Amino acid sequence: MFSNNRRILSCIRVAPCLFLRHASNEGIVKKKVQEVGHKVSKEIKSYALTKYVDYVKNYDKILEVRFPRAMKVYRVFSVGIKDLYQDTKTFVKVKSLIRNAKKSGGGIHSLGIKEVDIFYRMPREMLKVSPVLLISALPFANYIIFPLAYMLPKQLLSTHFWSLQQRHDFALQDHKKCVQHFRPIFRCMQARIPSVSDDTNLQVKLSKILSKLASGVHPTVEEILEVKILFQLEPFHLNCLYPRHKNQLLKVHGMHTLWSRRRRLSQRAEEILNKDKVLGREGVTSLSLEELRSACFTRGLNPSNMRTDDMVKYLEQWIAVSVHVDPRTYSLVLHCPILLAYNQPTNRVLIQ
Repeated sequence: MFSNNRRILSCIRVAPCLFLRHASNEGIVKKKVQEVGHKVSKEIKSYALTKYVDYVKNYDKILEVRFPRAMKVYRVFSVGIKDLYQDTKTFVKVKSLIRNAKKSGGGIHSLGIKEVDIFYRMPREMLKVSPVLLISALPFANYIIFPLAYMLPKQLLSTHFWSLQQRHDFALQDHKKCVQHFRPIFRCMQARIPSVSDDTNLQVKLSKILSKLASGVHPTVEEILEVKILFQLEPFHLNCLYPRHKNQLLKVHGMHTLWSRRRRLSQRAEEILNKDKVLGREGVTSLSLEELRSACFTRGLNPSNMRTDDMVKYLEQWIAVSVHVDPRTYSLVLHCPILLAYNQPTNRVLIQ
């Protein structure tokens, strides 16, 4: 009996030790399981987050596959808005620079080619795209106006939203309309030959220039400058042009014929001359290919399929004439598209 009691008492003494040892092992195992679980959980979360970031990063590609047309519209407007914003900032800065330059006796000629281009181009660009931007701010209107603007970019959007191919195509379309008025101006100039005073042989010189144009060649820069006085006085000064002549001249430069015709022609001539002065200072060869083509379109030449050397040569001839033009002879630079580009092969193919 006593031996059994002793055994029971020893078991009672050992039992707590065994229990504590078992409990301790269980705690360690549980802790390790928790650590492994936590580690696995972190790895799963990290993997999921990585996959999510990759998905978001490539989401535009997924949308482009599933909704190609919608993504194309999105890209056009996202890039266009950024370019428009940058050019608007530059325009504000340039206006401030010109204002300060005028106070110190300077002017726009101290700016670079790009700044001068932005100064003259941006008011028209902002006016053109403003209706689309204002309408798109209305609730749900962007779902209508953006697709519509994308379908009619030439009419509703500025050049910031056009591709390089669209810029060339739209410029060519506008130029084709302008070229149709070269011949009417040539006829108007022919009709004014009798009104030229022959005291200084100007009538003969003008007849020679127009005869060259009629025979398919162009007068030289020297021959044009010899009759410069005719664009300062009668018969080709802006105040002396007949209404039909003035209207055709406006159309050659892509302007409407409704009001303030002489003032707008003067402003156009001033714009071209200011660009010519900067271009003459920096050099025609400093232009990129796109800028070179744009400069040719502005000055009455279709640069499509032309060699770079030929475009440079034409612009240098133009500047050689315009450098001798002042506000009294604005009309001369406005007639230069006819005097220098009337028989250019790239222009002739556009005349119907």
